[in-house]
Amino acid sequence: MRDKIIHEHMGKQVHIVVDRPVGYRHGDILYPINYGYLPDVLAADGEEQDVYILGVSEPLQEFDGRIIGAIRRKNDVEDKLVAAPMGVEFHQAQIAEAVHFQEQYFDSTVDSLLRRSCGVLVYRDNDGKREYLLVLQTGGTWSIPKGHMEPGETEEVTALRELREETGLTTILDAGKQTVTEYPLSPFGHKQLVIFTGKAEGVLTLPTQEIRAFLWVTAEKLSNYLHPDTAKACAKLI
Repeated sequence: MRDKIIHEHMGKQVHIVVDRPVGYRHGDILYPINYGYLPDVLAADGEEQDVYILGVSEPLQEFDGRIIGAIRRKNDVEDKLVAAPMGVEFHQAQIAEAVHFQEQYFDSTVDSLLRRSCGVLVYRDNDGKREYLLVLQTGGTWSIPKGHMEPGETEEVTALRELREETGLTTILDAGKQTVTEYPLSPFGHKQLVIFTGKAEGVLTLPTQEIRAFLWVTAEKLSNYLHPDTAKACAKLI
């Protein structure tokens, strides 16, 4: 039932009745965002389905918008939906940060229509040739070191953290070298990948089980391994 509610409403326009507007206090919790429910849509707890509302700063009584995400609670009987004004998007880290005031008390994860990852096209100079590092993920695909943004992180911080976690390397990001590629994940959802460049520093290691192998390749061979959209984005930075 929980998955059914999420799947039926993700990406859809909805009407929400707000019963906990901005500034509402419930026990020790002060609501910095509006919070309401979908009338006549019953959640797994038998009550009407709760929804967080992002992108509106003033207190509301009602709201018409679009479901852009869901909060999946592992230690509760009900998940929460997330809505925003039509045409407004928030990625998973922004949603997690916005609902932290309440979700900090639960073991929860975020599903979102917009997923944002950040990574580094890291390079080295080897015998007069510039080579770029690729990582083989456990799913069997090659990629640059990258990963999802976490709450409170900037894109640069995410890229550097993922580089360190996946390879053991560090870098100083090249000034002015940044690009974004985007591709669909579902009929409604899509993913954005923010790519930086930097020269490899440190010792290459396998610190995580998510990575199976490494490969250094020249610029001409990047397209042989990377997703076409990612390869095109990387080519803009070389």
